[in-house]
Amino acid sequence: MNIVAILANGVGARFGSNIPKQFHKVNGKMVIEYVIETICDSSKTDKIVIATNIEANSVYLADICAQNDIDMIEGGSTRNQTLKNVIDYIDENYLCENLIVCDAVRPMITSQLMDKYFDLLDDNDAVVTAQKITDSLGCYDFTKVDRERYYLMQSPEGFNFPLLAEHFDENSPLTEVTQQLPEDSRIYLYFDFNNNFKLTYPADLKYLEALVTARDNDVDFSKILESVSRLNRLLKTYYPHEVENWSKTLENSIPKLLKEWQITEYNVIKSSHFGIIFLAKSVKYGKCVFKIIPPCIDRYTSERSCYQSLNASFMCELYDYDDKCCAILLERCKDADLQFDGSKEELLNFFKRVMDSCEITVSKDLFSQFKNYKEILNDKLNQDNFEYKKDEIMGYVKQAAELFNSTFSDDDFTLIHGDMHRYNIMKRNDELVAIDPIGYVAPKEVDIVRYIATELCDNGGDIAQNVQELLDFFSAVSDRDILEKILFIDIVFRLHNSLFENEDYKLTDRWLSILKAIV
Repeated sequence: MNIVAILANGVGARFGSNIPKQFHKVNGKMVIEYVIETICDSSKTDKIVIATNIEANSVYLADICAQNDIDMIEGGSTRNQTLKNVIDYIDENYLCENLIVCDAVRPMITSQLMDKYFDLLDDNDAVVTAQKITDSLGCYDFTKVDRERYYLMQSPEGFNFPLLAEHFDENSPLTEVTQQLPEDSRIYLYFDFNNNFKLTYPADLKYLEALVTARDNDVDFSKILESVSRLNRLLKTYYPHEVENWSKTLENSIPKLLKEWQITEYNVIKSSHFGIIFLAKSVKYGKCVFKIIPPCIDRYTSERSCYQSLNASFMCELYDYDDKCCAILLERCKDADLQFDGSKEELLNFFKRVMDSCEITVSKDLFSQFKNYKEILNDKLNQDNFEYKKDEIMGYVKQAAELFNSTFSDDDFTLIHGDMHRYNIMKRNDELVAIDPIGYVAPKEVDIVRYIATELCDNGGDIAQNVQELLDFFSAVSDRDILEKILFIDIVFRLHNSLFENEDYKLTDRWLSILKAIV
């Protein structure tokens, strides 16, 4: 078994920021995301393990780890202790033959490099990324030094895992791990990876942005869907025939839109689930987001119409769109730190704006463009073509449908965003705005409980206590009793969806555990 470990426990003392440098964003993605995406694209990697401070950093990593089946373990107080934790964890849980160790702040690695190192480990005990010394080399006592006798040693590093596990000492003063291996070990120095940039200081962010932009602008559009692995797997599972035809059109449609919208720089978000998303820069619009939605998932029309119809006071701005290509161009907003802590006044004010805007009457004709929440919920009563915990889940679906039908009438329905969790709430200047709407015709309270349920799903702790705190908090902008009812209904709604939108049942089990805690 081939495993890659990412060491992500550093606090970045030299970086001078409250946010560890591996979680800073470059072109809209965390530095560590580039590392993770690269390793996920490696054909010879069987497992990824990230070692980090779980309590402090799970807010950055929980979602991406869940999406890519990555194990997140506790780091140590030093780099060597962190690596020791990795070795012990792998030794206890996996039958590992080869291990590659990567740094979370070296984002220019490639999937081909990972595959190359695993190949080299077939004939060697260790592989080290090495660099020739091109500057003059000095000694503190001014003794003459021949730089040709020396080289730099960097991560990634690859190891025969049993040999490493036997000889590694976390208390060793040696900073290079291969120096702890037996003297007769076969160590391969790999000098052919030259652009091994390491993020160390704040000024490095601009340089890294330029490197990433230059690399990511070199895109083969005929193969772009393959790089968005999560979306690609979803489409091939549920829409195999449609996706084959659609992927062929991208080679022509993407360059056409880049030219039309005067986009000069772009990089693709490889972790996207429901579309191909580029973080881009346009001569006409400046920094923007360019999104192409597969026609087969029946989302484009409602999403585009939401940007046009929902109140602009809480929505990201739609710059342009192309119905033929199912593409939209949006303003690019900044991330907002909206993990709930009970003291976020701006969050409460944002949802007050959302609730007040829902009082605006939307024409019945417009409703035909959007998804009817009540109809979808009631249709789930007949969607029982699955086996996993079927009786339990369908029992919840029946309860949810009955509760919804007895609580709400058609007069309670309005056009809502429909997916207002914290990952879809961004910052434009000093105000919060929403992105990625689904567009439901539904009770307006669904937008609030989408946020509440996501917080319950993503955070640990006492679920029953957390739900009471969240309901108390949002009762300032909506009726608490209604929120409590629609929270149960919408969690069941998302529970049923999870059976068909994911490759395993981890999220399904998480929703079930939440329901058991709140019912």
